[in-house]
Amino acid sequence: MGAVEIQAAASPAKPAAAARTQPTYISWLAICFMTVAAVASLRAAPTMATYGLTSIFLYVLPAIVFLIPTALVAAELASGWEGGIYNWARQGISAPMGFLGVWTQFAMTIFYYPTLLAYVATTFAFAIDPKLADSGLYTAAVIIIVY
Repeated sequence: MGAVEIQAAASPAKPAAAARTQPTYISWLAICFMTVAAVASLRAAPTMATYGLTSIFLYVLPAIVFLIPTALVAAELASGWEGGIYNWARQGISAPMGFLGVWTQFAMTIFYYPTLLAYVATTFAFAIDPKLADSGLYTAAVIIIVY
């Protein structure tokens, strides 16, 4: 063996530099649309119509006070740490709190979507046939098929 081969065999191989991926960011427009979609659902539209232009204030105030800060915190956590709700709460507080965070998110989702779909089904039924809106079978079928 030559001197070069002995030196190469004696020194440990340096690990290759880890490939860095470019972070992806949520655009301001995407955050805006997600916030509006969370606040401005169709459920409150008939009630809000009685307020007229004053209802704009009732949409903007919660967005400024609650939804925009919440969206910014979630964007910061999502861009800085791997995982989701469980991992963020587990690293920040504890594993049981991570489980509680995921459980409350699941419980909120499992009860929210069927009620929202029931509202959409009955509202859509009024456009087709108002008698259909009173049918529990129709509403259940829409919830099961869409969900």
